[in-house]
Amino acid sequence: MKRYIILTASIVAMSAMAQMPIDNVLKSVAENNNSIKATQQDVSAAQTELSAENCLENTTFEFEYLWAEKQVPGGNKYGFSIMQGFDFPTVYGQRRKLINAQNALGTSQVNYVRQSVLLDARNLFIKIVYLNKQIEVASEREYIARALVDMYKTRLEAGDASRLDVNKVEIERLSQSSRLKMLENERNAAIADLVVCNGGKELPVSASQMTQYPMIAMPASIDEVTAQWQEADANMTFLRKQQEVAESFTAVSKEGWIPKFELGYKQAYEVGDMFYGLAVGVSLPLFKTSNEVKTAQARALSLSLQNEVANVQLVAEVSQLYNEATTLSAALEDYTLLSEQNNRELLFKALTAGQISLIEYMSDIAQLNDAEENRLMLEYQYYLALSNLDRNNL
Repeated sequence: MKRYIILTASIVAMSAMAQMPIDNVLKSVAENNNSIKATQQDVSAAQTELSAENCLENTTFEFEYLWAEKQVPGGNKYGFSIMQGFDFPTVYGQRRKLINAQNALGTSQVNYVRQSVLLDARNLFIKIVYLNKQIEVASEREYIARALVDMYKTRLEAGDASRLDVNKVEIERLSQSSRLKMLENERNAAIADLVVCNGGKELPVSASQMTQYPMIAMPASIDEVTAQWQEADANMTFLRKQQEVAESFTAVSKEGWIPKFELGYKQAYEVGDMFYGLAVGVSLPLFKTSNEVKTAQARALSLSLQNEVANVQLVAEVSQLYNEATTLSAALEDYTLLSEQNNRELLFKALTAGQISLIEYMSDIAQLNDAEENRLMLEYQYYLALSNLDRNNL
């Protein structure tokens, strides 16, 4: 029992270590990415601006001085007034609801951008892991190809091989060297893209540490992942918040039928006497409000239809990704035996022992290389599909 506990703890510790590089990368990207920072600043500025829209209007101060056409003593007039405009109390309540909806929209916008950036970063990480695996295999192939070149040059000197044999293994070495350089260049490009995601700052882990795919669980069923996406998908949440803002804006527009008021103090001098009193003003919305309400209602209806379209697209995307992951998982099981065998070494030993000819070796190794590359590609596509399926957990 004790040995079992120790073994289980070791497995858990190894899993945590394997997960650490991707966790560090995503944490760094979330802190440093410029798109996320820019969106946060835009939303913060918009929220501050929105809060100011529900305040009282600016106080108006007016002064007037009138002089008589005939210079009559005391015939000139002057006066001043201080006026404050305000809306009916229910308008402020509706505006407050609109501001809250717009603030929630801003938060969902930040979450949407953050999720998109982190998904891109994780997929780049998965690509780098795939390229590292490819580079590891290509390095082994190049090493064997160089060993073959040395072996056949020695045989040529001993008269046991022809120049044609040497040329064949030289071409194989050149092919593997070129492939290795291409893979390294592709990995460097992927790392550069990941650095851009990280705001141009150095990554917290080196490329050599990106050797294990992130541990992402396959959903139990397509219904489970579809329900999760419909509830938590950042794009769907953003669209729903847009619709809520449109509906709140419609409610505010309907309140536009209520007149605006002005109330203030007024003082005037005329013909040797001073006059004091209150001033009241009313603004009647006779022309503009009807069109505003129609526009707001049309926008809300448009967003409602967009939500329905997005939901249909979401279900289709989940189905496609789930089926792709399921198919790739089944295909990978067929390659399990290949990953457990050491056919490359066995072929090399058979060649050096004279059990097979160079032509047989080249034919068999080409077939083995194709199968190995197919397995690595299937594995890469599988984890990429899992990553996209799991994007709502970022």
